[in-house]
Amino acid sequence: MALTILSNPYKYTPSKNNIIWSVSSDASNIIYFTVVVYEAVSNNVISSLKIYPQPNNQTGAYIDLSLILRSYAKWEFKPIHVPALELVDNFEKNFFPYKIVVTEKLSSSGSIIDGASYMSDTCYVFNGKLDPITFKTYNQNKYVAQAGRIVNFLTSKPDNVKVNESSYESLHYLQPDSGLWCAGRYEFYDNNNNLLYTHYEGIDQGDERILYRLNCSLKHLKIAVTNVNFSNVAYYDVALVDYSQNPLTVNRRFVIESLPCHLEPVNLFFVNQFGVFETLQLFNPISTLSTTKQAVKNSPYKLNSEGRIADYDDKLFNIIDEILTVSPEQQIKLSTSILNDGMLKWLSNLLTSEQIIMQVLPDLYVPVLLSDSSYEMSNQKYQTEPNVKQFTFTLSDGFTPDFIFVNASNTLPAVVSTDGDFYTRNA
Repeated sequence: MALTILSNPYKYTPSKNNIIWSVSSDASNIIYFTVVVYEAVSNNVISSLKIYPQPNNQTGAYIDLSLILRSYAKWEFKPIHVPALELVDNFEKNFFPYKIVVTEKLSSSGSIIDGASYMSDTCYVFNGKLDPITFKTYNQNKYVAQAGRIVNFLTSKPDNVKVNESSYESLHYLQPDSGLWCAGRYEFYDNNNNLLYTHYEGIDQGDERILYRLNCSLKHLKIAVTNVNFSNVAYYDVALVDYSQNPLTVNRRFVIESLPCHLEPVNLFFVNQFGVFETLQLFNPISTLSTTKQAVKNSPYKLNSEGRIADYDDKLFNIIDEILTVSPEQQIKLSTSILNDGMLKWLSNLLTSEQIIMQVLPDLYVPVLLSDSSYEMSNQKYQTEPNVKQFTFTLSDGFTPDFIFVNASNTLPAVVSTDGDFYTRNA
């Protein structure tokens, strides 16, 4: 007797797309298969199932593990801080390691007995969901860094990203092989495309680390890279390279462009289709505060201080509508800069993101909900006006402090004092 795995997912695969294992048995007395799913590190059982052959496939069966595994891989938010020692950090919650054991269940003399069994190697799901067209051609070799191959970063953001003193930029990549030495390469160029300086950022790799992030923010590079005069830098390229400086990833370019004084920036972070936080800078916030009040109706007549039934007491009329609770809600409208066709398409990911976070102070972030439910995309050649979009974000109930958005220098425009959880501007 033999049990055959007909198809299985990649070792690294998104948790919210199909994760199909297909099995077949050469035993004619097969009744069903058991599938036990384990957390690969602790070997704890997370699910135990039975799968049955179908009439059109009487010796085989399949199972899609996505509904089981998708809740175990999480997104993880880490602020992009001013670097103390390095420009690289790593993430652990985005990946979940698992393995499965498949066992034949055979009919024998009126009983059900175990047949052949199969145990998989450790596989990983990451918190991602690719659209069906992209997933149809998904191949982990496009994204997992390895010697002799150039892979993609975990983003669909167009290249030649514009950066300024207040924006955040980062690049995520997969690199599970702790034996593969690699470094982040930052190349700085002037307006004449002359290479001014190359900085190599060594990466502290660990056996259990898979997902890494390269900090590409201009303001942080100015602190971490001290051997270049940034006043002469027009753009910089970032890539992952090996010990021999051979590229392991595609090259990404960041173009320095000063922020016009009429734009007030607001930085956002949103989970993309690969389950990592992308960065986005929008502009010129317009805040709207609305409230919902719960009240009760009181009788206008009460016993007053003079011992008479009246609708007033002393110089104050009695309260008829008494407010019990007030639920505030704050919405913020933000606009994009002028979008090219690539950025217009990329921004559609904002509507499908499972989490959006807004920076409201240099080291304070607030989760927000996108109120917009539709997004029109039309190439610029069909437009008579530049493509500029506006989005409305809703803060969670009760988040109505008089917070101050971070300005272009990433410093507060006025002295700020804290009072509990609320931030107020000093006069």
